[in-house]
Order: sequence, then structure tokens, then C-alpha cells
Amino acid sequence: MQFWNPTGTTPRNVENTLDLRKALLDFIADFANWDNSTSQRHLNTARALTQVAHEALGGDPGTRPLVVDPFAGGGSIPLEALRVGADAYASDLNPVAVLLNKVVLEYIPKYGQELADEVRKWGQWVKDEVERELAEFYPKDPDGATPIAYLWARTITCEGPRCGAEVPLIRSLWLAKKANRSVGLRLIPNIAGKRVDFEIIHDAKPVDVREGTVKRGSATCPCCGYTTNVQNVRNQLSIRGGGTNDSRLYCKVVKNTHDETEYRQPTQQDFSIVQKSQNRIKDYEQHQLLLPTYPLPPDGALGFRIQKYGFIKWEDIFSYRQRLLILSYISAIKKIPIRERTPEQEKIVKTILGLNLSKNITFTSSLCIWRNVRTCVAQTFGRPTLSMIWDYGEMNPFSGSAGDFSESLSYMVELIENLSKSIDIQGRSQIQDAANTSLPDDITDFYCTDPPYYDAIPYAHLSKYFFAIFKALDIIEDSQDAIQSLDQDECIADEKLGKDRQFFERKMTDCLLEGRRISKPNGIGLIVFAHKSTKGWETQLQAMINANWVITASWPIDTERPGRLRAQDSAALASSIHLVCRPREKLDGQVHEEIGEWSDVLAELPLRIKEWMHRLKQENVVGADAIFACLGPALEIFSRYSRVEKASGEQVSLKEYLEKIWEAVEKEALTMIFEGADASGFEEDARLTAMWLWTLKGKLNGSTNGKRLPHQKKMMMKK
Repeated sequence: MQFWNPTGTTPRNVENTLDLRKALLDFIADFANWDNSTSQRHLNTARALTQVAHEALGGDPGTRPLVVDPFAGGGSIPLEALRVGADAYASDLNPVAVLLNKVVLEYIPKYGQELADEVRKWGQWVKDEVERELAEFYPKDPDGATPIAYLWARTITCEGPRCGAEVPLIRSLWLAKKANRSVGLRLIPNIAGKRVDFEIIHDAKPVDVREGTVKRGSATCPCCGYTTNVQNVRNQLSIRGGGTNDSRLYCKVVKNTHDETEYRQPTQQDFSIVQKSQNRIKDYEQHQLLLPTYPLPPDGALGFRIQKYGFIKWEDIFSYRQRLLILSYISAIKKIPIRERTPEQEKIVKTILGLNLSKNITFTSSLCIWRNVRTCVAQTFGRPTLSMIWDYGEMNPFSGSAGDFSESLSYMVELIENLSKSIDIQGRSQIQDAANTSLPDDITDFYCTDPPYYDAIPYAHLSKYFFAIFKALDIIEDSQDAIQSLDQDECIADEKLGKDRQFFERKMTDCLLEGRRISKPNGIGLIVFAHKSTKGWETQLQAMINANWVITASWPIDTERPGRLRAQDSAALASSIHLVCRPREKLDGQVHEEIGEWSDVLAELPLRIKEWMHRLKQENVVGADAIFACLGPALEIFSRYSRVEKASGEQVSLKEYLEKIWEAVEKEALTMIFEGADASGFEEDARLTAMWLWTLKGKLNGSTNGKRLPHQKKMMMKK
């Protein structure tokens, strides 16, 4: 028997279970390398392994296993299922996610290279049309320099006695802060003119660049020194719809004819374009081309911090020129003169170009900061929230910088070409509530999903940023019933919407019960979870147990880009925890009901922890990763029962059992840390320090991310 052997090492005896397991893991590690993602050799091997596993588990020869993801989101799971030769069913309550998955799972496999060619052709046509129409709104400088970004600041009126100066709200006066180049901004009080003028400082030193005018929401006037408090700043901006369209343009970043970046004072022409943009928008309105208006969620809703500054509708976060840009692209896409194509093909091309535009507009709002270290405009959703941005960067969409339609179009075409080479079967994407799918009983072999992380991300609210574009292009339905269902039934915790912990647990339980219904009795479940709080973890695990899933294993796997903004200055886990589970039911589909004795569970727990900790040590899984890897085996003891009772008949809660797990893990870890020594007399501080250093050990070895664990948080709080 032969198996994957890319390095030419000594052939393995795959008749030996352990050697076979190592060979499989080696292949997975090799296939996970991005450079091998489209390698036909790797794909063929993965598909052969998928088919062998399917038939070995009882699948009929010639059929494929079905992978179901009811929280499909961006579609990574169903896409990978198709790539390795499985059938994929992706559903989501969010129509934006479903639209994206239809393109990836259905349209690209069906039309392949032909679709890539059409998207390239008509995408370039759209770009040329818009650039020609809007050339006067993004003019070059007289010396031929091309603007790449315009830097704006919202303003308030100073409330100091006898002042009344216009105060630009700027958080940092650094324009560029690189090792080889530094450019700053100097504020020059113009008391007579009741305003602030600007001077650009080249080769700036820290002593030359003072603090910005706004700090913690309060604004200090450069003219008189008076500080207007945060509430009054909010009040002033609120009556002006957030202050986007009367912001102050204070700098223009350009590429000169030698391809060098320069920072320049704006000209009178730059100021006049604002009014021209507003007038051109009125022309669109006269021809009934409007952006559909959607209200922002209530003030205080999960992840939203801008309503108190006067932002009421989504369109309020765009300046006049940004709205004009969006409307121009929508108009051009709607006018594409596609001929000799079916209505379906025409709609697909327009859908993909609409998705491309949706990517561009994440760089086109007044909530995009200017990144003075990388010297570029950052996208609106650097984090899955909307927070107030005082001074913002507006990119030039025709300069080749981030947000340029041509740049994202080339990535889109490349994606279609690569996927069409690595996928030869179609999946299915559908709008459905995860708690109520249309699938029959016992149909899926692998129920694999990455559900919402409790109160981490307001998916439904954020998706409405893109609704207006898709609705204007007639590629998405936004009936009031659909939007209301999305808001009401989305499975997250958001106190502002009346969705508390109990709501999340009930809803997640219903979703996982549905998952168990459609799973085969011998099927496998995999739930990905990565929340930072103990409450989030307890609620998710309780829902899994309530839905009669037996949790059998848990593995921390790095699935996120370490440098992403969500991971910076954040308590978000860098590793996603993959919880492996199986239906707690008999082969006839009936739920296995059995009551466990608390004393038996407590007796088995330390033995299971000891077994796994030593096994993980042998495989060089240490620190926080080892602790989370013990969670699944420990939970199997508890979740195999319908309930666990004490001798008194009192039911044991999951929270109480988790405390016992952390205690057992800590005790075994300390035994391993102080191997050969008696640690029983160590003070709590010493034990805590040793545990904390041990959890960091994997980080030093490059295998973990130094996560703080729930039991460690509690110990720290007790201290």
C-alpha cells in the first residue's frame, strides 16, 4: 500500500494505525500550505481520501458525502468541502452571505473560465465608463501629480467665552510616521478669522508635532484653549447629520510624476468639487437613480457607536462625492450592454460586479481612517464595529490605491479562474434559518459550521451597509419580511434588541437540534468557536448539550490572519477551537437517554485529563492549546448523559462541571510543570504564575497564542 510521501522519507507502514494517522496529518499540513491550494496532485489525493472515508463509513460507492453548514457566512467551509470532493449545502439567514455563496458554490463551478472572461471584459468597461464620467471630480494637480487620498476633519464651533472659532477634530497630527520619512501637521490659530490654518511639516520631529485637538470625545480649541466636552461635541455633530458633508479638507496626498508621495495643501478647486458633487447627485435623483435608504440600528446596539453623533441612516456616513461615486458605478453596471447571453448569465455578471463594488465601498466612507504608518486609507470595517472617526481619509478610486475598482476586479477574476480549476462540482446556497432547514432527516454525513460567537459580531446590522447597492442593482430582495426576519431571528446576544443570554442559548439549541435531526446517527459534527468570555463559552457548550450532541474532542487551530485588525489590541482568540461531536442517539435515530452519577463523572474526569495531557505532551501540544484540547474529551464524560445528578437528585449544571474541568487541568498541568517536585505547598500566587508561564510556553515555541483561559481569568479576579 502506498501513501503520500512528498519528501521521499522512509516509507511508512500504513497498516499500522498510528503511522497511518501521522501520514494523514502530514498530508493535511502539506495541503494547508497556500501554495498547494490549487495543486492538482494535492486535490486528487484529498478527493481520493474523502471518497475512501465516505465508503468506509457506510456510504454507497459512487456517491459523495454531504457537508452541511447552516451558518455559512463567507462560505469557507462549503467551499473547501467542494474542493475535496464532497457535496456542499450552505445556508444562512443573511441574504448577503447567500449571494456570495451562490457565486462561489454555484455560478463559478457552472461557468468557469467563460465567467472569468466576461467579468474581466465588462468590469473594465464599467471602470472606464465611471472614470470618464467622474474625471472632473478627481482632477490631477496642475503639475501632473495624481491625488491618492484627501484628508478631512469634522468640525465643531468652540464654545469658549468670546471665541466661536471653527475647531477641526483631528486625533493625530502625524501625516506620515515611517522610519525613513516623517510628515506632520502644524495648527496655526487664526483668531481674527475664527478658524485654524494648517502648515505641513516635512522631516518632522516628535517635538514639532503636537497632540491632536480631540481626546476621548472632547475637543480643545487651538485658538483659545477651551475644551468643549464630549456631550456638547455630540450635540453639535448631531444637528448636522454627523458632520460629514461640512468637514474641513486639510491635506491632499498625491503621487508626483516621479511616483513619489507628497503631502500638499488643498486648492480652491478641491473645495469647489464638494458643491459640484452635490449638484450631480441631484441629477441622478431626477432620473430616479437613488440609493435605497436603510436606518441604522438603535443607538447602543451591538458594535455600533455612531448614532449619538447624528448618523441616522446608512447613507449619512458617505460624503457627497462618495455617494456620487457609488451611484455612478451602480448606473454603469445597470447599463452593461451584454449581448448573446441568457438572462441568468447577464444577472450573474452584474452580481459579481456588484460584489466587487461592495468591496470597494468598504474603502469609501467617512469612517475610514488615514493610516499614517502605512500611509493609506484603511477600510471601514477594520473591526466588526462602527465607531466614530473624527478625521477620515477619502481615497481616489482611480489612483491604483486600495479601493480602486480595477485592483479588486483583478483579484475577483483571479479567484474565478483558480476556483474553476479546483472545483468540478456545484454546491447549493439558500436563505434559511439554521433552526428550520428544508433538508430531510438523517441526510448529512458531516454537520460542520462556524456559528455566531455569542455577542462578538452584529452580522445582520453590518450587512445592511451593502443592501443599498444590491437592491439598486436588482440582485437581491429586501422585502420587509426578510429584513425583519433577519433582525429578529439572528442568533446573537444583543441586549439592546432584547436578545439576552437566554435567547442565545434557546436559539442556538434549536439550531443544533435541527443539525442533529438532519445528521446521520453515525455522522460527525464540528462546531467552531472562539469567544473571549467565559459566559460565551458556557452558553455555547450548554446549547450543544441541550441539543443532544456528545462532545468528543476539541482542537485549537489557527484559522485567522494574526495581523488582522480584529486581533490587535483585542481579547479575541487567535486560535479557533474546533469542537468535535456526535449525535447522542441510537442507530435507529432515537435519542439515547441515560442519567449519569456525579460521583462516577468526578472519578473519571482526572483520569481522562491525565491521559490526554500526557498524550498531548508527546505530540508537543503544550500551553493554552493543550488546555483547550482537553476540553472536548472532558466534556464527553458529561455530555454522553441526558443529565448528570448528585446523590440528592439535584441536577449538575454545566457551569459547575466546567469548574471541575479547569481544576483538574490545572492540577495535572502543575504536576507536569513541577515533575519530580512536591508542589502541594506552593502558594496560590506561585501556582498561578507557573500556570501562566506554562500557557505562554507554546507561544514561545510558536505553537499557541498566549490565550488567557476562563479559569485563569477568575483566579486573577479573585486576587
